[in-house]
Amino acid sequence: MYKTLLGATLLIIAGGAGAQQETLKQCAEIEDSLERLVCYDNIAKQQRGQSQQMKRKAKGKMSAEKQRQAQQSTQRHGNASLEQSFGMEHKDREEGQLDKVEIEVAAKEQGPYDKWRITLVNGQLWKQTDSGGYFSWDDNDTYYIERGALNSFFFGREGSNRRMRVKRVK
Repeated sequence: MYKTLLGATLLIIAGGAGAQQETLKQCAEIEDSLERLVCYDNIAKQQRGQSQQMKRKAKGKMSAEKQRQAQQSTQRHGNASLEQSFGMEHKDREEGQLDKVEIEVAAKEQGPYDKWRITLVNGQLWKQTDSGGYFSWDDNDTYYIERGALNSFFFGREGSNRRMRVKRVK
């Protein structure tokens, strides 16, 4: 009884496909149902351990590859590219995100429900998503768009506490 369990355990530790087949045959030959179950459980534990090791190795290789690609992308495109992709990260998933960008407003219009649509000099189009109230505009002021929590963005004016939640359209 114990010799069979010991033999099965040793074969499991030895590993290999042929050894596993032999172990399965030995487990099948065990007459006592509890001992047979223990034998099969030991095989399952070994296979689970091997698959987890393979997953960890594959995950480590993938994350290293992603880091290398992000570094190459940043080196190729520089900050001009980061500014162009500001607000589209949730769609592009590009690394190296900015937290705040000073902008120049080319045009602004108040659309339905008194929500603002803001066109920037660089061609980006942003629209107001909150119901915010009054927002004061002054042509001489500096405006910015900053990142909020959970992929949200805020449009504001330097020197003012008022800001509105915006979403990039294009």
